[in-house]
Formats: sequence, structure tokens, C-alpha cells
Amino acid sequence: MTGVARRFPAKDRPGRDAWLGPLSLCLGLLSWPIPAGGAVLAAGAVACGVRSMATKTEYRLDWTAVTGTVIAVLQLFLSLMLLVMDVGGH
Repeated sequence: MTGVARRFPAKDRPGRDAWLGPLSLCLGLLSWPIPAGGAVLAAGAVACGVRSMATKTEYRLDWTAVTGTVIAVLQLFLSLMLLVMDVGGH
């Protein structure tokens, strides 16, 4: 971090930025039961979560953005493992 203290609660974010964390969590959770588009939903969740955590640094990290990003990264990791196994003939 560049020395900027995260002083304000994440719930006080103004405008559309307030929805990035919950959107990341929803997309991350939806990526698991939907097998056909799971990786796409997970990629969207990671993008929303990272954007939420990287912008508006005067606000604290949103737990929904962190959780959604972690869930989505796990989905992407699983998808990658399954792809490698499929290509390898297992």
C-alpha cells in the first residue's frame, strides 16, 4: 500500500462502487452450480473483486469482494485442473 490509511467503512462507498463487492460474491457463488459458464462467471467475479479492492483506497476492504474473489479463484483453479486432466487424457 502507498501509505494511504483505509479509514472509512466499505459500506459507505458512494455510487456504483458500493456494488462491486456484492457483485463479486454473487458471481463467485454462481460460478459453482453453473458448469457451462462457471469459468466466465468466476473471471467476472475476480475482475469485480479486484477492482473493488484496488479502487477507492480510502475505504476499508469489503469482505464481500475478498470472499467473492477467493471463491472465484478457487473455481478458476478447479477449471484449470480439469482442463489439464482432460488434455492429458485422464
